[in-house]
Amino acid sequence: MLTYKGFVAQLDYQPETDRLIGEVVNAPDVILFDGVNLVELKLRFSEAIDDYLLMTAANPHPPIAPFIGRYTVCLDPEDQQKIMNAAERESVGVTHWLNREVQSLIKNMPN
Repeated sequence: MLTYKGFVAQLDYQPETDRLIGEVVNAPDVILFDGVNLVELKLRFSEAIDDYLLMTAANPHPPIAPFIGRYTVCLDPEDQQKIMNAAERESVGVTHWLNREVQSLIKNMPN
């Protein structure tokens, strides 16, 4: 896990491309970045956050502050196994898979 300016990123390894993948988990928008090693990944993370902050500052709406916190979800072992299998089939980490699926559900929720 990486932190920068209050934003938190979850890290994952993508074996088929031999790259490290990062996803910001406490922003209202999806922010993804990657790198071939940890040094590059940290640099790309800070660049992604700086770019995001510049982009949101240009927005006429109030600046976006990062969310803070984690969610704990309790699943029965069979559901945990199904999630692990789905992530493995797609060659992504469980956290990345769960974040993507939750984002998909949230996009379809009424305000």
